[in-house]
Amino acid sequence: MKKAILVSVFITVAILRSFGQQDAMYSQYMFNQLIINPAYAGNHEVINSNLLFRDQWVGIDGAPVTQTFSVDAPLHKDKVGVGLTVYNDKIGITKKTGVYFEYAYRIKFKNSILALGLQGGVSHLRANYTDVQYTNTNNLNDVAFSQDLNEFAPNFGTGLFYNTDRFYFGLSVPYLMRKSMFQKQNVQGYRQYQHYFLTTGYVFDINPDVKIKPSLLVKYVEGAPLELDVNANVWFYDRLSLGASYRTGDSFDALLEIQLNDQIKIGYAFDYTLTELQKYNYGSHELMLKYEFTFNKGRIISPRYF
Repeated sequence: MKKAILVSVFITVAILRSFGQQDAMYSQYMFNQLIINPAYAGNHEVINSNLLFRDQWVGIDGAPVTQTFSVDAPLHKDKVGVGLTVYNDKIGITKKTGVYFEYAYRIKFKNSILALGLQGGVSHLRANYTDVQYTNTNNLNDVAFSQDLNEFAPNFGTGLFYNTDRFYFGLSVPYLMRKSMFQKQNVQGYRQYQHYFLTTGYVFDINPDVKIKPSLLVKYVEGAPLELDVNANVWFYDRLSLGASYRTGDSFDALLEIQLNDQIKIGYAFDYTLTELQKYNYGSHELMLKYEFTFNKGRIISPRYF
């Protein structure tokens, strides 16, 4: 019981005071980059939908649980991409829900595309501070926990995405506005900080049936250490992908993706925690379902690796 209380306190403090996971974390971002970069909208050149569920640090009460749905599509002969992302992220006493629309203008070159993207939407944040249970009755009048947070916050972001059939490079800042919510008697309850993302990857042919795709994500958040995700996925017959990932100071991840048919992909990721929380949890699990609507049966869609 004492350990459970200590872990719960650690998570609550992390929610209120740290910035490293203010936005939801994803291990399979490389299969659907719309969740971090609006310029990715329309990249698949068909209507592309994704459903993702993440259960982080299984076994710890109040650990992050995230659900995300996104859909995007090309318009005007693939010159424009539009998208919609809806997410729900619950951590301890806080719950953040958001709806965002994405727009990308796609500039086509001979063998590549440069997309410039914008997104805008609103997030709803609720924090039940008054539900916090005290172990010390001297804290009953703590002003930091005397009022719940229940606010809507509009925001917008931008990004660029350049890709060929085998290479991609992206830069994005999904949330540009810094919003401070619930400030009472000089006690700050929540502030939205900017997250900066850089992504890149390349697909190499090992032989006609096997390909390897190394990729990298660099994330920077003000007040937190620079974070790197180093990944490598091996594709077999363009149907099965096995991969591994290392997130600096956080976890080793195992990745699996299966192309069931021309329209359906499923993905799974398991994260093995490297931090002090390792002794309190059984890892993190992430499930992904991707469905592509191919109404034009005469159109040939080449295999997509990102």
